[in-house]
Amino acid sequence: MNFSIRQLTVDDWREFAGIRLKALQTDPLVFGSTFERESEFAEADWKERLQAKDSAVFMIYENKTPIGMTGVSIFRDDPTLNKTAILWGSWLEPDFRGKGLSDLMYQARINWAKNYPGIERVIVSHRASNLASKYANQKHGFVFTRTHEKVWSDGSTEDEVCYELFINVNP
Repeated sequence: MNFSIRQLTVDDWREFAGIRLKALQTDPLVFGSTFERESEFAEADWKERLQAKDSAVFMIYENKTPIGMTGVSIFRDDPTLNKTAILWGSWLEPDFRGKGLSDLMYQARINWAKNYPGIERVIVSHRASNLASKYANQKHGFVFTRTHEKVWSDGSTEDEVCYELFINVNP
């Protein structure tokens, strides 16, 4: 199998929309949004997400077939004024899980953050029940910071587990 990952451009909006909507349908409990909400997006909405200078969306391919996606953005609620990036939106087709492809996702997003001026920290979180995310975060050097109760997009309440990774910081 030949796997690759690349950052999407605005011209890739249809491919992005297709895989994002499939992800929201397949695994609705792991996202902060819903298929119902995003299926109403217009072309301009999808393009806007891919044009943003403060974020990146990456697509994972098996040969030329998209099989997953992941994103990274500047954390807009960062009290340190744009020194934090947040990982979001990771998803893989079920048949490709457990094959180490999360390494491609983490490498692409962390490298993006390292190359973004001023970023010193990367954060990520997951539902407490999402053990695959927990293990992937820790495998890539993220350290637990806190847990808090959250009402998720499906209306359920479950703890959100948060992690951070410091980058570009001289000791």
